Amino acid sequence: MASFDDFGQRPNRPFNMDDSQWRQAVKWSWLTLLGIIALGALFFVASIFYRVDASEEGVVLRFGKLHETTQPGLHWKLPWPIDTVYKVPVQRIQTLEFGFETEEPGRTTRYAPRDAEHMAISEMLTGDLNLGHVEWIVQYRVSDPMHYLFRIGAAQSDLSGIALNDVNPAVPDTIQDVSESVMRKLVGDASIDYVLTIGRDQIAKDAQQMIQEELDGFEAGVDIVTVKLQTTSPPTAPVQEAFQEVNRARQKKETVVNQARGERNAKIPAARGAKDKMIAEAEGYQDRVVLETTGKINAFLAQLAEYEKAPDITRKRLYLDAIEDVLASVGSKTIIDESVRGVLPMMNLDQSPDGTPSAEGGRP
Repeated sequence: MASFDDFGQRPNRPFNMDDSQWRQAVKWSWLTLLGIIALGALFFVASIFYRVDASEEGVVLRFGKLHETTQPGLHWKLPWPIDTVYKVPVQRIQTLEFGFETEEPGRTTRYAPRDAEHMAISEMLTGDLNLGHVEWIVQYRVSDPMHYLFRIGAAQSDLSGIALNDVNPAVPDTIQDVSESVMRKLVGDASIDYVLTIGRDQIAKDAQQMIQEELDGFEAGVDIVTVKLQTTSPPTAPVQEAFQEVNRARQKKETVVNQARGERNAKIPAARGAKDKMIAEAEGYQDRVVLETTGKINAFLAQLAEYEKAPDITRKRLYLDAIEDVLASVGSKTIIDESVRGVLPMMNLDQSPDGTPSAEGGRP
């Protein structure tokens, strides 16, 4: 049987369907066609099903128009280019750093060395014409996926290359530009002492509000979660040390003031409690004395009424009650009848009232 080369060199040779070269070519053609069909089917299936992670929200566009938004889970759609899906991290807190760069976060965070770009961002002129070094972070979260995707960054075609990264780079760039502008305005309106000491929290609070207002005007579709000043210091080491001394003195002052306030807050309630206790005891004593006096008055008035009814009997009863009270407090009693005349009673004068011998002995 002639070879393939021989077949090609003889164009006048009759065509034979049973030729092995032809069968081999047909076989490979079918295999190629089946492979293309399998790849097409695989691509079709892959373009129909998609998965949205727990921190994301899916935005489905049909011919470039919003069709639906999908929650986390497995979903299906019409194949590309009919439907296009963008996954937006709506639950993820994203962070932008200004004036520094974190290389390795953790228990001991490692930062990248400061370069000219970082210094250009962090060095700012304050309102009293001093130079300050300010580093801060901005944390934000996507609130409106459609605004996040299409309000900033032009059209849908600009997102075609970043759909897999789930990020619209125009939004972080806008947040960065707005944050730098707002921070420079706030620092430029304040003194260096205010920026380095008591004004840090207020500047961060004002910056968060102003950045949010600017981004809302751009319809960026994000919420600013927090703005935090990391470091505020003078730019040179000698000046930094002087300011650190001032800061330490102010901190010491704050500590002493807080301790004094704490001691005052501890003593004033105790004094008030003692005062209330004394007042309560005095009022209780007053009520007791008034009640006892009222009782005695009522008893005396009752006796007076009985006395007026029967003076002799009442006088005798009062006398007997008084004698009973007196004699009850006497330990030893000697009673001499008035009818005894001319007899000298023998009295044990050498004994104490309770019957025990007296220490001094008896005397006649």
